Amino acid sequence: MQTTNLKHIVNGCLEGDRISQMALYNTFNRTLYGVAVKYMHNIHDAEEVVQDSWIAIFKSLSGYSEEGKLAGWMKTIVIRTAWKHIRKKPEFSELTESNQNNVVRLDIQWIDKMTCEEILSLLDLIPEAQRIVFKMFVIDQLNHNEIAEILEITPSTSRAHLTKARKKLKTQYDLLNKGNRNGLRAI
Repeated sequence: MQTTNLKHIVNGCLEGDRISQMALYNTFNRTLYGVAVKYMHNIHDAEEVVQDSWIAIFKSLSGYSEEGKLAGWMKTIVIRTAWKHIRKKPEFSELTESNQNNVVRLDIQWIDKMTCEEILSLLDLIPEAQRIVFKMFVIDQLNHNEIAEILEITPSTSRAHLTKARKKLKTQYDLLNKGNRNGLRAI
């Protein structure tokens, strides 16, 4: 979508124009839904996150500065909304770590040999906090400071979760490839 057309739509939304609001929704809803699906385990939760995100987007649109990209700004709102939903779940375990400084360097060349589907299926096998940080860092390409701000943790906790996620993914990968003579064996 052209920048001038998008500015026109945003200005219309700020004025309460329903047609502009629908145009913004139609332009970005599929993208935002895709972000929500990455963080939520079922379609119902993802739909709820997107709905709550749209409410937050329209409420805070007046605070959006045109310095950044609108899509990125809206994706951040979706991630934060998803995170709020996840934290409300009774089975959620906190992100804070007691031994945050145990960050170990891993050789992650093994991950380059996996398909996206393999990585995503293995991600379901690791704890939620680690999975969230991994997705934010690897898939959404956020840095540890951004992750820390969104999740309200320290950057070192974010790094610790990423390291643990990589270790667990590597372990799962090795288990799947144990019978394969060409499987990766060393970290």
